[in-house]
Amino acid sequence: MDNLSLAPKSPLEPFLIAGRYGAKSAIPGVKIKEKHSFSLASLTVFRGQYENLSDSIFKTFGTKLLKNSEISYSHDLQFMNIAPGQWFAYSERLSASELISKLETSVGELAAIVDLSDARAIIELSGTQIHETLAKGVSLDLYSERQSQKHVFSTFAAQLSITLWSSDDGLTINIAVFRAFSQSLLKWLVASASEFGCEIDI
Repeated sequence: MDNLSLAPKSPLEPFLIAGRYGAKSAIPGVKIKEKHSFSLASLTVFRGQYENLSDSIFKTFGTKLLKNSEISYSHDLQFMNIAPGQWFAYSERLSASELISKLETSVGELAAIVDLSDARAIIELSGTQIHETLAKGVSLDLYSERQSQKHVFSTFAAQLSITLWSSDDGLTINIAVFRAFSQSLLKWLVASASEFGCEIDI
């Protein structure tokens, strides 16, 4: 029997076709690309252990776990408060195994850790019309002060459950979606952005 070789595959690879869509403006209002190199894990604190968990995270990563949908940053990763007592640990520097190993060392028995690196797709949006595009299906006030690089939002886009946050510099917006729904989200984004001119970059 032949040996099987398994390799990770992008959930959007068959559907991402580079090029321009919609209005043919000189500069596209929205640019869409898939993030490939990232690690993502969920962290759920056990009852009564928030202060201990936050202190332990600070000792390991140099940042505390924030509440109220806020994001805290360290050199290697960021922690995003996506629900009461629950955070996403997101990194573009650490591999999934490195992220989980560091979290397990820091967290111990204070919280539950789940590796989501292969369970989510992340789409990056940039351009001058990204807020207008998202406003067509995202039930958030994207122009409020809370929509900044310091906050993360668990919400819906065209009835799809998503997690949305800005990049460190505030120039791009990242959307994490369940892997199985990533094609549907991509189709909606392209359709919504076509009015402003949309470019897919692979």
